[in-house]
Amino acid sequence: MQSKKLVIGITGGVGSGKSVACKYFEKLGYRVIYADVVAKELYKTNKNLRALLVKEFGKGILDSSGRISYINARKIIFSKKSNIKRVNSIVHPFVIDEIDRIIIGSKEKIVLVETAIMFESGYANRMDYVILIYTNKKTRIERVRKRDNVKISGIERLMKIQMDEREKIGYADFIIKNNSTPAALYRSIRSFSKILNVLN
Repeated sequence: MQSKKLVIGITGGVGSGKSVACKYFEKLGYRVIYADVVAKELYKTNKNLRALLVKEFGKGILDSSGRISYINARKIIFSKKSNIKRVNSIVHPFVIDEIDRIIIGSKEKIVLVETAIMFESGYANRMDYVILIYTNKKTRIERVRKRDNVKISGIERLMKIQMDEREKIGYADFIIKNNSTPAALYRSIRSFSKILNVLN
């Protein structure tokens, strides 16, 4: 991406607390772009994206009004690993273009981009650095179980579809551990923000 800004990726598996981490970065004054939010908006507004997804997955991906259903799309995406690759190949070029547009138009010198599939999608290659919010498996399962009131077996199935967290460690530039409390995570992020300011 042609930009003088420092662009930092933030990622982590389900239950890692990456969304909470992003909120803390925002609290400290950083601009955070959420790839999921960008994708949801594109599902609603981009006719070319909708046509490509319907062609690939059928009209079951639409809601009753003929728009892409985010809920249906997630069910399709996470039903098997091969679908993740199929969806990414269609959706990510649109998402990447839109995020690039937002970054170029932003006034901030440091911009953070959050996505769960930073490495799987290859988007990490477009970042200056990538932060991994790392949490051990047991804690992640317990967080998701309490948050979403779902069975452990379902959470484990989702985790198997995603890249293993230990593998992500090898790709990340920075790792922020989140095995304790929200307050501890905030302290870690506040300390890490000093590094960000030096990088810029």
